[in-house]
Amino acid sequence: MWPFNIFKNKAKVKKIPSRTLDELKNITKILFVDDKAFKVIDNIKEKNGWKNVSRIVDVESLSQTEIQESHIIFVDIQGVGKKMNFKDGGLGLIVALKKEYPDKKIVMYSAESQGQIDAFHPAAELVDARLRKTASLYEFISTVERLAKEAFCLDNCVKHLKVILRREFGIEKDETEITKIITDLYNNEGYTNQNTIASAFSLSNAGSIASIIQLLLM
Repeated sequence: MWPFNIFKNKAKVKKIPSRTLDELKNITKILFVDDKAFKVIDNIKEKNGWKNVSRIVDVESLSQTEIQESHIIFVDIQGVGKKMNFKDGGLGLIVALKKEYPDKKIVMYSAESQGQIDAFHPAAELVDARLRKTASLYEFISTVERLAKEAFCLDNCVKHLKVILRREFGIEKDETEITKIITDLYNNEGYTNQNTIASAFSLSNAGSIASIIQLLLM
C-alpha cells in the first residue's frame, strides 16, 4: 500500500477533465509509416492544425524514438516492414507494434482491397481503425480526432500504466487501484511532483510513469 497521508486535501473528489480538441492538436504525436510521400499527411498538419505529424519510410526498430513517442501510428501495409524482415510486410509490423505497445492507437491503411486481410490476418483484429488510402481527408481527420480523444482519456492511461508497471517494475496493480491513485494525484495536485508520483506507486523513481500521468493531467 502507498502512503495516502502524503496528501492533505480531503475535499470533494474532482473529476479528471477531458482534453479540448485544440489541446489534443497540440500534444498528440501522429506517425505515418509509409514508403511514399502522401499528401494527406501534409494536409492533416497544415490545414487541420495537428502540430505533431511526421512520416518515416519504414521501421528499423520497435524502440526507435519515433515509435516510442507517437500516440497514433498509421501503417501503410504495402511497402513497409521490410527493414525488420516481416514476411507479411506492414501486417506483420502492425502485429509487432500492438504486442509491444498495446496502448498506442494503430491505423491500418492500404490502396488495395482489404477483403482477404479481414478473413485471414490477425492484424485486422488488432488495429483501432482501418482506412483505404484513397479515403477522403475528412475520414482521416475524423479518425485522428476519435483516436486522440481515446489516447488521452483516463481509461487508456490506466491500461498503459498497468502494462508499464508490470513490464518495467514487476508490479501488478489492477485498473481500479491505478484509477484511484491517478484520481488522488489529480485532486491533491500530486501529479506535478515526481517524488509524490513515485511514492503513490511505491517506486523509488517515477520515470516513465510520471511522464504518462503528467501528459494526461497537466
